[in-house]
Amino acid sequence: MKKLILIMPLIICFFWITSCGNSQTDTAETQTNQIEKSKTATIQETSTSTQNKTDTTQTTVSEKPKIGTVKELVNGDLMCYATLIDENGTEHNVGASFEICAEQATFVNKKVRVFYKLESVNDCQSAEPCGKTRKEYLITKMEILKPN
Repeated sequence: MKKLILIMPLIICFFWITSCGNSQTDTAETQTNQIEKSKTATIQETSTSTQNKTDTTQTTVSEKPKIGTVKELVNGDLMCYATLIDENGTEHNVGASFEICAEQATFVNKKVRVFYKLESVNDCQSAEPCGKTRKEYLITKMEILKPN
């Protein structure tokens, strides 16, 4: 009988320790699953927002004129600014690379075909670097079209 009294608490302690160990394992597994679900959700949100940004950028390019008459080219702090009048007579102010403004005499008052490229532009209030940039489609090439 004395042996049974001594063995019983040992058995109870053994079951108690075993069950505590399992609950810690379950908790760790639950936390790991929650972290993995959170990472998956974050990746899906990032993917969705990237697709939305891409769609917005494509819309912006399609809204810009591809053919027009150059009314004015002006050097600015952050980029060259081109004023184009499209075939419908609508005036568009679009950004261009500084190389385009350097050839101002060649393009002003000429009908041109323009080509855009996604470029990094300083996102500052002045020409001094502030470390912030934004992506914007700029005119990087112009071809003068022959009159019909």
